[in-house]
Amino acid sequence: MKPRLYDIINTFDKTSKQLNERADTDVDLRVAMTQKTQDNSISVQQYKIDIESKPFAGRNKNFYHIYEHNELLYEDISLFESAMGILKNLMRNKNQRVTEIEKADVAYNNALYEVYMFKSKIKASINEDVMLAKLSQAQNKLSEAKAKILQKL
Repeated sequence: MKPRLYDIINTFDKTSKQLNERADTDVDLRVAMTQKTQDNSISVQQYKIDIESKPFAGRNKNFYHIYEHNELLYEDISLFESAMGILKNLMRNKNQRVTEIEKADVAYNNALYEVYMFKSKIKASINEDVMLAKLSQAQNKLSEAKAKILQKL
């Protein structure tokens, strides 16, 4: 083998070993190294996130289902960020944080439904002033819920 090719293979080997060692303590790196993406799902180690488009408030919206070894753990997660946050925290065994993300995601989902509902009532000219005020409140709830989710990542 030529010396240059040997150096390249040797460097690759060392880098690969270093990445594997770091992945033991860095969940984000472990996710990046083991993630597999298919049409409607993402797999990371023993976990899988399935993506399903469902009718929601008169529209279609993607929802996320989280499985461990093909056993459904969480269903109808609203945000991809929530699903990935839950998955990462499951890998870290941080169950309290998983519960917090799930609760914030439910709040996000409810606020999103309200936003869609108030927008449709405004378009139909039903109590526009009241609906505009309620829409604003729902949008604030939506932003707060998403901020809580992002803080937990």
